[in-house]
Amino acid sequence: MNDESLSGKEPWLAVILAKFVPGLGQIYSGEIIRGLWIISIINVLFYLGLILILTPKVELVIGLLCWLAIMPLWLWNLFDAHQCARKANSASFEELRKRDKDPWLAVFLSVVIPGWPGLGHLYIKKVGLGILFFIIFIVSAIFPLAPLIFSGFVAYHAYSASPVRRERTKNFIITISLLLMIFGICEFGLEFCWKAYVAKTYYMPAGGMLPTLQINDRLIVEKLSYRFKDPERGDIIVFNPTDTVKKHNFTDPFIKRVVGLAGDKVELKDGKVYINNQPLAEDYIADGQPTVMNACKSVPQPYLCKPVTVPPNSYLVLGDNRENNYDSRFWGVVPRENIIGKAFIIYWPRDRSGIAL
Repeated sequence: MNDESLSGKEPWLAVILAKFVPGLGQIYSGEIIRGLWIISIINVLFYLGLILILTPKVELVIGLLCWLAIMPLWLWNLFDAHQCARKANSASFEELRKRDKDPWLAVFLSVVIPGWPGLGHLYIKKVGLGILFFIIFIVSAIFPLAPLIFSGFVAYHAYSASPVRRERTKNFIITISLLLMIFGICEFGLEFCWKAYVAKTYYMPAGGMLPTLQINDRLIVEKLSYRFKDPERGDIIVFNPTDTVKKHNFTDPFIKRVVGLAGDKVELKDGKVYINNQPLAEDYIADGQPTVMNACKSVPQPYLCKPVTVPPNSYLVLGDNRENNYDSRFWGVVPRENIIGKAFIIYWPRDRSGIAL
């Protein structure tokens, strides 16, 4: 029997497939039920964690633990895919596979460590090419998508430059290279869209929202709901500084509570906030803390020194800590376009995680 007639499963190809989709390497190796179980378990952990994280008044840490559990399972899945492929092979094919440098190991080394695309070429003793590809990768990093596209080319070249390429699996390399590019671009796009349109994290640097938010609280700010509805009274929002605030050298986003909506008449009287001549019930501020104008004495003519009507597409916001706050009382309203999103849930520190806002 000659070498060309021998065929089997490529363990390192199985690992690469398992890296893209956990369980796929096992399916390639003939362990279909095993692969489907891995796919199912990881999907259950991911979506269960997502539901727990996004559901108010639920233990947030449990959701995060579900996500953390995915990592060791994903790593085990790589080793298991390799073992399943080896078990499916005959002794003759395994002997043939180990005789020379494995082209699929070269591909795996090219993609396993982000930022080191030349490792596969070093493995097949193409040292010059390995160094060259590493330098090109570093230089290309100035263009956001260039390294992602380049990594697919490097993986293809690592296979093509290998001394041995088995006929039955060489067509896989084109698919793998394209998947590398597609997955990389999709990951970049999803990360960008998530931060731009869905959610971001926010760190509470000061005590302007005490007692609701403590100093050093970390929270999730969701951006999606305000694309379908307007902010409501009582919402805690994160927003970019207004033009008036920027004049005082503030550049970082603010976090305050919506008190006045467009068209509302707002005034301060007897230490309370009045909306349309009715006192506003505010159970979120500290007991006995009045809402007065002297919380920021450096402002010569505060915005709320007299009754005001909130303009269209604008919101009047106040901090929950009324005695020490730089809010709409002093600089005016927040335009709708300045709003980044709604404070949704606290995720850290541990003893406050899961508190819905």
